[in-house]
Amino acid sequence: MAATIQFHEMSAADAGVDKTSGTIRFKDADNATVDLNNPLVIPDVDPIFSYTKKLRAYMEDPPSVQITNLRWYSDGSSGFGTGVGVTVKNIGVTFGSQYKTEMSGGADFFGKTSGSPLDGDGTDTGPFVPADDNSYIGDIIELQMSVAASASRGALSAEAITLAYDEI
Repeated sequence: MAATIQFHEMSAADAGVDKTSGTIRFKDADNATVDLNNPLVIPDVDPIFSYTKKLRAYMEDPPSVQITNLRWYSDGSSGFGTGVGVTVKNIGVTFGSQYKTEMSGGADFFGKTSGSPLDGDGTDTGPFVPADDNSYIGDIIELQMSVAASASRGALSAEAITLAYDEI
């Protein structure tokens, strides 16, 4: 039987909300609630930044043998338009607080594609086995949206994030 691996939006080191088929909303509030409160507004001059979002893989149902090679990626094309970006990085397994100052050391999320994904298990390398059932596996990835003065007004279209892995 195939494993079921979810991805969770993390609010603490070992606490998250399943967002596998859900929505992650970048906003000016430190919570995982998907609502219209605390929107990011277009600044007059300098860019603004959302609170960071942290995601991590969760083994809901174990594999027969093992899971390896976790990787995260986009479709390679941003539908957000000019002036809106998303930065991503792998932060290992150490959970830090969410912040809304500019992320350092990240990369353009839309540059992470199936051909050049973000490594999702560089620190917590696995292999992840049936004994890891109902636990977090792999590394925490951190994302942050930036909005510049050149952004267009209005709601943004949805974008997808993919978590892929190899299963034996």
